[in-house]
Amino acid sequence: MGLPAFNADVFREILASDDVRILLADDGGELLGYSGFGANRDPDAEPGVGEVRTFFVSPASWRRGVGRELLTAALDQLAEMGYESASLWSFAANERANAFYEAAGFARDGSERTEEVWGHIPEVRYRRSL
Repeated sequence: MGLPAFNADVFREILASDDVRILLADDGGELLGYSGFGANRDPDAEPGVGEVRTFFVSPASWRRGVGRELLTAALDQLAEMGYESASLWSFAANERANAFYEAAGFARDGSERTEEVWGHIPEVRYRRSL
């Protein structure tokens, strides 16, 4: 299984914003993963809560520490940006991803949503202190 199709519009949107950053994990030109993070987009976000907006690790890189290092770097940069905690959204049924986030100190905060862009698949919000 390869990487999902690259969506240039997503990265243009991320890079056009002063309050959002993106990290890429690569191995000599091979993209292993990426994360976009920064200002929180949730209407109920409290001041001081940043957001991990997107997080992806190639399945070929799972269980090699790539995701852990990438998430740690994103959270460290959120703290440097002045955020005190971070949230992220994950599909409720994505047990692998949810276990990964929980191992990284995230816990569900009780918020749930569905979005048309994801076919109304239920999502849950996670949060942790930085």
